[in-house]
Amino acid sequence: MNKESSAHLLLLSKFRKGDFPDRFYGVDYWEAALKEKAEKAIKNFIREGLLEPAGLYQKIDLTYKLSDLKPMLKERGLKVSGIKADLIKSLIDNDEDAMSKTMKEINLYQCTPNGMQLVEKYLSEEENKRESIEREVMELLSQKEYSKAVQAVAQYEASQVFSRGLNMDWKNYDGKKDIELLKYIFNLRPSILQDIDDILLEQLRLPAAMMLLWGKNTAKQWLPDDLNTGIHLDGDTACRMLVFYARHLGNIKQNKEAIDMGIRIRSFIIHGSSDSCPECKIINGKEYLCLEDLPELPYAKCTHEKGCRCILLPNIL
Repeated sequence: MNKESSAHLLLLSKFRKGDFPDRFYGVDYWEAALKEKAEKAIKNFIREGLLEPAGLYQKIDLTYKLSDLKPMLKERGLKVSGIKADLIKSLIDNDEDAMSKTMKEINLYQCTPNGMQLVEKYLSEEENKRESIEREVMELLSQKEYSKAVQAVAQYEASQVFSRGLNMDWKNYDGKKDIELLKYIFNLRPSILQDIDDILLEQLRLPAAMMLLWGKNTAKQWLPDDLNTGIHLDGDTACRMLVFYARHLGNIKQNKEAIDMGIRIRSFIIHGSSDSCPECKIINGKEYLCLEDLPELPYAKCTHEKGCRCILLPNIL
């Protein structure tokens, strides 16, 4: 194996707990990353002693769901309650030869000790790279170096075997929209967070910015465990509201630009989530003819513990 190939090491890592080789065969994005057929790469792993056939337990575990095992146990007069690991062990202990015959045609492979050593080294290095770039981005954001922070994230994503986002060209990413949203996050306060202490709000801005740049739906990894916002929203939700507010302002600007370009928008409609709070249900489905008449989103009156999730959609003629 080409040990310098991140794509090959990433593929090998998929077999840490066992996997089916044919799941990767003919998959275009894997072959593009590997620069060869996945089948050839996996056969080389086996030849080089990095992959081996999985054991009986692993075959049963990855082939059957818990609900599949219970009829098999019942048929053999065995106990059907318990955790999956115990049920598999019970089936093997009852008649290992029969189970081996049943699983004979299952083509499942797992990493050998040598393969696992390579994988663990690769994953550890990747984790260290990620932690390092996150620290760098946090420092840049703290210094208000928004453009440099965006480009640092883009360079990291461009270096990945499979970069984040559908059809995202991270190598040529200008990040102008992200920079604009970051300025909103660091300089504005959504009304839904009006009762949060100023100092605490400042502590939330950086995790919210990281959440935006890394495309996460949570900021928990950048928040202290004991953070108390003093309102009905926890810290993670408050960060989402900051991101949501920034995106809403960006959406408003985008719609104004569309109107200026001559795109005919008949109205704007607010769509709430299925479990909206009573206050958000009042505005759910409401139609507004002018952007100036829209209520601020996230909706300041929202009482849901998950925060407001109403979105604005243009009704284009």
